[in-house]
Amino acid sequence: MKVELKNVVFSYDTVKAVDSVTLEFDSGRISCLVGPNGSGKTTTLKLVASLIKPSEGVVYIDGKDVRTYSASEIAKLVSYSDPHLPKTLPMKVVDFILTSRYPHHRALQYFESREDIEVVEEVAKELDIVHILDRKLEQLSSGELQRVVVAASLAKKPRVLLLDEPSAFLDIRYRFEIMDLVKKYTEKRGAVTVVALHDLHLASLYCDRVYLLYRGRIVASGSPLEVFTSESIERVYGVKVETVQIGRSQVVAIPVPAESSKETPATLS
Repeated sequence: MKVELKNVVFSYDTVKAVDSVTLEFDSGRISCLVGPNGSGKTTTLKLVASLIKPSEGVVYIDGKDVRTYSASEIAKLVSYSDPHLPKTLPMKVVDFILTSRYPHHRALQYFESREDIEVVEEVAKELDIVHILDRKLEQLSSGELQRVVVAASLAKKPRVLLLDEPSAFLDIRYRFEIMDLVKKYTEKRGAVTVVALHDLHLASLYCDRVYLLYRGRIVASGSPLEVFTSESIERVYGVKVETVQIGRSQVVAIPVPAESSKETPATLS
């Protein structure tokens, strides 16, 4: 299984969100899209998920143009987590997660199967949300809601897993736990996993390959150590940093104060 984008272009009105992008994501590996807001990370994920269509270029899943797949085939193959799930949906957590199982239902199957229940229970235990399954979405904190969104994506058992900021709103414990679970799922099922992240350190810990985006273009790609250099981060984010390598692959980017901030402050009277 492989996902490829070849010369893909997508625009919102006159603004090119994705500009002639060519890249590929392999099975059994976590690929990360990183870059500042407006760089095209979410749009790229939505193109792979067939939620939007490119104006130019082609997206391939398993060697086939996504336009040749039916909607039901895409629904079974691909799972996309929307980080902006509204809490106002009048649903319990367990019912929301169960909706992700619908693509696997047989024709005229109106109720969840025993397998559906077991899958939801398994994912709920792994994400530590068993105690909130009977709550309504509107009763959840932002962090709890984020774990529910990820749980729904994993419960679908997709071959292509697309996660948009899965660590958003989470404390440090759950950030690592979710990414540990995503890595385990990716390797066990040989899934194509693509994650959009703002946290460069987290990306260096879990991502096999990184694509650095800026204004809809890929400006660097490779391993985290190859991509997260002081020069590339400064060029894209506009902030001077020093990068520190920890262990074999971890990278920490430390902002360097601007020269103006080093001036001696006025003496207070």
